[in-house]
Amino acid sequence: MQFFNHYSAPILAALLLAGGLSLVLRRGGKMRHWLILGGAIVALGAAWLVFRPVARPAPTVLAGRPVLLEVQSPYCLGCVAMKPVVDRVEQELRGKLVVRRVDIQSAEGHKLADRYGIELTPTFIFLDTAGNEQWRSVGHLGVARVRASL
Repeated sequence: MQFFNHYSAPILAALLLAGGLSLVLRRGGKMRHWLILGGAIVALGAAWLVFRPVARPAPTVLAGRPVLLEVQSPYCLGCVAMKPVVDRVEQELRGKLVVRRVDIQSAEGHKLADRYGIELTPTFIFLDTAGNEQWRSVGHLGVARVRASL
């Protein structure tokens, strides 16, 4: 299950590519169809590059602020879908909250997954100023809950 969760975006892209290729070949493989398929591939690649979540290095000074830890994968569709929400929370609560994104496939991500028992992405863990876990959410981040926790 973890493999399909962490790599859902490339799996879906491969299925769409296979379906598009099958459709082009069944329709006779005309140049127009190949161009449409190529354009769709380029569009999917560009969308992934723009919308994929990216892990960031840890802030050097946390200054006793609470931390919202997002354990994600850049190839997970749920993580891609939650990226705008996390970005908005990070902008709205700048100075009050540290948003920390960690790629579960990195060495640090493996350590955090073992430490917190994380199996699915995205997983959001809210840590208080002492670093203690207050709550967690898997798959969805409730912005109101984050605000209420501050």
